[in-house]
Amino acid sequence: MAQPFNPTHAVRFDVGRGRVSVDGAEARVLVPSDALGHLCSSASPEGVKDFGRRIGTEIGRRVAARLDGAASLGEVVEHLGGDLALVGLGSLGVEVWGRALVFTVTDSPLGKDGDRLLAAVLEGALQRALSRDSAVLPLERTDGKVRLVVVNPKTAPRVSEWISSGVAWGEALTRLNAGS
Repeated sequence: MAQPFNPTHAVRFDVGRGRVSVDGAEARVLVPSDALGHLCSSASPEGVKDFGRRIGTEIGRRVAARLDGAASLGEVVEHLGGDLALVGLGSLGVEVWGRALVFTVTDSPLGKDGDRLLAAVLEGALQRALSRDSAVLPLERTDGKVRLVVVNPKTAPRVSEWISSGVAWGEALTRLNAGS
């Protein structure tokens, strides 16, 4: 059984050297969320995805190191959510809809413009932490909360098409569970 997520001493400020780090990893940069949001909204979809996956890969590396092997879904979500909060991207939750896994992120400072970035961060984190490729797609956003579904990369284009064509997110999950 994994230890609970413990953020004590996770973020370190070395004011003398002008550096910030998380868990002793490479230096970090603190930036205003509106500047990051503007960057995401003006970048290409591929650029946002690459940027987000790089952030997620680092998060996933830390999660994998702490969990060190088999862990329950709850433990993975706890650690992944702790790291997502450490980088300031919001509060992670999980919903299970039949066989469909849906992440929720509340209070992301990036708002709707950051949903593609959040999806890419989670993709990178899952790949690194669990050594499994997945696609994470935004389903819907309401009142400061976004739902993102985790699917097989081969299924992702079909789900994206459903959502972009106006299929309600609940119906998309029903179709996924039915194997459509």
